[in-house]
Amino acid sequence: MASHGNPWLKTPNLDWLNENAISLESFHTDPLCAPSRAALISGKYSFGAGVYSTLNGRYYMDPNIKTIANYFKDGGYATGIFGKWHLGDTYPYRPENRGFDVAQIFGGGVIGETPDYWNNDYFDDTYQLNGENIQFKGYCTDVWFDSAQKFIDKQLSDDKPFFCYLPTNAPHGPFNIAPEYYQKYKDLGVPDKRAKFFGMIEGIDENIGKLMQHLRDKDAFDNTIIIFFGDNGTATGCDTDKNGWLKSGFNAGMRGKKGTTYEGAHRNSCFITTPNNILGEPRKVYGLTAQFDLLPTLIDICDLPKGENLDGISMATALQSGQTHLNKDRTIVIHNMQMDMPQKYKDYTVLKNNMRLVRPLTNESNPMLRGSFGSSVDVNPEIYDIEQDLYEEHDIYSENQQLAIELTRFYEEWYDERLQEAMKFKPFFLMEGKPIIMTAHAWHECTKMTFSQKNIREGVDANGYLTVEVVDPGKYTFELRRYPREADIELRGRAEQIDSDECISDGLTEGKSYDIVSADIRMAGQQKAVDLSEEDKCATFELNLEKGLHYLRTRFFLGNGKSIGAYYVYAQKVE
Repeated sequence: MASHGNPWLKTPNLDWLNENAISLESFHTDPLCAPSRAALISGKYSFGAGVYSTLNGRYYMDPNIKTIANYFKDGGYATGIFGKWHLGDTYPYRPENRGFDVAQIFGGGVIGETPDYWNNDYFDDTYQLNGENIQFKGYCTDVWFDSAQKFIDKQLSDDKPFFCYLPTNAPHGPFNIAPEYYQKYKDLGVPDKRAKFFGMIEGIDENIGKLMQHLRDKDAFDNTIIIFFGDNGTATGCDTDKNGWLKSGFNAGMRGKKGTTYEGAHRNSCFITTPNNILGEPRKVYGLTAQFDLLPTLIDICDLPKGENLDGISMATALQSGQTHLNKDRTIVIHNMQMDMPQKYKDYTVLKNNMRLVRPLTNESNPMLRGSFGSSVDVNPEIYDIEQDLYEEHDIYSENQQLAIELTRFYEEWYDERLQEAMKFKPFFLMEGKPIIMTAHAWHECTKMTFSQKNIREGVDANGYLTVEVVDPGKYTFELRRYPREADIELRGRAEQIDSDECISDGLTEGKSYDIVSADIRMAGQQKAVDLSEEDKCATFELNLEKGLHYLRTRFFLGNGKSIGAYYVYAQKVE
């Protein structure tokens, strides 16, 4: 943002918050989006909430955890979410099942991912409103803010307190944005994707300003706490080399970016307004804080029901008393897992005050950097003093070996305490009256990327298994598809090519045609097969299932004898 020194980006409303709110100067998140959201929503480390990846179904949050929306609803608040959920796409993981009265979201973690409505592209998209697919006119960021404003207005009209969660998908790619937002940055010599990234941020800033002004116009601004923070380090605002060193762009003087464990991956802005000085004067506040501290803080400020098994520490009393330094001698862990089965010692940082024990991965072993999956390699840990060396240039491990032992033990205990809960499968639930869609995005043991509709169009040669919990025993139908229902394309058909234009950054290639001749399904000791014709759009099976956890495997067989998995599976109880 501009007030942090970015020489190109224009963010007047975020700059205003930076100067007129409480700014947490050492606020940390996970290095990736879904884990950060899980920690915010649960008040727990994301690993303990069962979320440590954006893939393989490992972004589904433990359904037994009480959410921030549950706490607010129990406290008498109306609750709404507008934007990116990314903690589960089916019952009981969806926000409308977890305390949100109004849930307007899209599928997966990015508009255009596999679980999302087919061909959504940020403009005039079809989103889910409490589980129902509805088309909304306009650009995604504008839609989220417009809907949030209507939700807020209703609560103000009803004189009801509200909790509004507004997690935008922008500025995540694909970088689809109108030229009026990005052309000015291109004219300054900013590279194309980064110019669009900046334009998307400017659009968010613009909407934040409009919403704050609307609250003022409604005489509600001075009775509303506004919290703004990012979910991970920058992704496109800069380029770095394999070691996290800045090559171009802006990274606020930090090393590393999204998907690593250096400071630039997890240190974020966090602004908290203090209406009528309920948290003291606006000011800079120092000391280690994290996204899982926000829930216990809000519980205390808003007099909500007491928190249950939270990892976060409430900042309420310290802020209300005007303190500027919090959490002395605190230690927290940041890790970057991004794989199906967790692996100890992979890509982590232990933070203690101004010290950082960093165990990074090389470019070759880091899945976020090399674009595929892999295991950790044995690399030497590093220690940095962030107060003296924000850019993490000077490794002082050799002078601090006792500290290294202490922080390594802290990490080991932290990991071991949470591993059992983290590794539990978050299955799809089959039950009476709740038809579901299961996608390749949640495949376990899949080593190829199947998370995006681009991957589906390309026809990624991949497969995996899904975990399914049968709650109500009986007969179920399973509908296996190459494309989702709304695409209405035959199994052997091709999705039409979508060209790029001034708003759509990257077009979509024509779908690959597969000569699918048959299909089979395997689950609960049963295996069934069916031959398929050129006209078929799906393969349908019926299975009688007993209560319990099962593994579901599907295959489409091709004319050449090879097979791929069914990217989409629709299931429903019929008897």
